Amino acid sequence: MAMATEAPAAAEAPAGNDQFAQGTTDTRERLIIRNGSITLYVNDPRAARTEIEQMIGSMAGDGAFVVSSNERGGGDERPPDIDMSIRVPATRFDEVMDTLAALAAQATDRFESADDVTEEYVDLKARMESLETARQRLLEIMQNAATTEELLLAEQQLTVRETEIESIKGRIQYLEGAARLSSITVYLRPYILGQPVELGWRPAETVRRSFDRLVDSFESFGDWLIGFVIADLPWLIFFGLVIYGAVRLGRWWWRRRQSRAKPPVESASNASGKSTS
Repeated sequence: MAMATEAPAAAEAPAGNDQFAQGTTDTRERLIIRNGSITLYVNDPRAARTEIEQMIGSMAGDGAFVVSSNERGGGDERPPDIDMSIRVPATRFDEVMDTLAALAAQATDRFESADDVTEEYVDLKARMESLETARQRLLEIMQNAATTEELLLAEQQLTVRETEIESIKGRIQYLEGAARLSSITVYLRPYILGQPVELGWRPAETVRRSFDRLVDSFESFGDWLIGFVIADLPWLIFFGLVIYGAVRLGRWWWRRRQSRAKPPVESASNASGKSTS
């Protein structure tokens, strides 16, 4: 399990930190992004979600908030599965993970990660300073441009530099925010042994489900029959007529050929009479 001992210090590195602005990489002050996920098997997922929301609400002053909460499945016989995504202060990441684990009725699946983005952060800061210096020079060139061509060229380069600056600023803000507030995904699952045993037999529900399956089967057969009559039967009739006509034609041709092959009966009898005389 990945753990970072420098994580608390990471949240203390604000956007305007002089040490980062100067491009230093003091190992005592790193920018660490910590994330985690935890699966909790609880007796009542809805009650556990309420407890988590109350815990996050108590840390709202430090920036904590619930990103999303999704509920699926469940019914009369089984509680639902609930998935939550929360953001908590990085300085309280371990505390929150331990508090969440204490809600479980069974051993939990827990994962934690730490990503050191100090070098990327320092590099972005240096690149932004360089681009801002280049932008200031372009502004001076535009003010002192002697020709329209020089002015247009400087404006074009200035647009490119400003686009790059905005992109880098966005990335810097993302890194600072991710290091300040850790992301935790919580999976709340019902603890099977904690659920009441269902001993009642409900024949009415069985009859209803069986009737529903019967209706579904009639609907499926009806859909197939309609499709067969409209889409398939005309082709079967057509090919049946073609085959029937071919068979009749073949028989007619065969009978005609046979009749031509046999000599006439009268001619054969006359020939035999002449030979006797």
